Amino acid sequence: MVKKSKGKPNYKNKNLIDREKLVTENLSLVKYVVNKFIIYLPSFVDKEDLIEYGVIGLLEASERFDPCMDTKFGTFAVSRIRGAILDHLRAQDWLPRSVREKVSLAREAYATLEQKLNRHPLPEEIAAELKIDTAEWEKLLVEINFGMFLSLEEMNAKSEDGNKEAAGMLFADSKIGDPLSNIETEEEKELLVAAIKELPAREKLVITLYYYEDLMLREISQMLDISESRVSQIHHQGLFMLRSKVRKIPIK
Repeated sequence: MVKKSKGKPNYKNKNLIDREKLVTENLSLVKYVVNKFIIYLPSFVDKEDLIEYGVIGLLEASERFDPCMDTKFGTFAVSRIRGAILDHLRAQDWLPRSVREKVSLAREAYATLEQKLNRHPLPEEIAAELKIDTAEWEKLLVEINFGMFLSLEEMNAKSEDGNKEAAGMLFADSKIGDPLSNIETEEEKELLVAAIKELPAREKLVITLYYYEDLMLREISQMLDISESRVSQIHHQGLFMLRSKVRKIPIK
């Protein structure tokens, strides 16, 4: 008489009910990833579209997951969800080529004003230096961060190992979308910490709440009693200041 194996089930041959259970129990991961992406994206990007593509990634994860691998389904699924959404974003080709040309000009303007004023320049001062209005500067900031975000995701995709936890350690886990995640050496980390400490109070607070405390855009908005769009503006300004200080991440 042949004994039935009591080992782990073979998920490569799992039935529809198993897949549906994996998907329904982990739908919150799609919302988590989308909410972490949205702060980097232009306002015209449809959040519902991102959720749809995220669900596609989750479905793909449920079909490919093998629990015999040394990783949790949530970790595996986050990688697939992110990949599906990023494929969609890259396919749209929303980033104007002119943005790449403006990045160095913006950094030069920031550095010039910082040295001249002996403080962080205000958005309107940077805009004036670039001979554009404040609204144009804020739009450019979004485009710069969006371009940087996609560029870094290309780098992360090449080194994907699928072994990291899908937690809120954004500065430690490049799989979640941290735009400064390729800072690896101790010297670079110390430089980043010093740069964060030098940020103006509101930018430092938003960066800390978003990356270190893992709060969502909506939660920060409620905590600071300002609109989500205002939180987003402060976030973009803070990231630009950090990059201008650290200058370790080129835009491609």
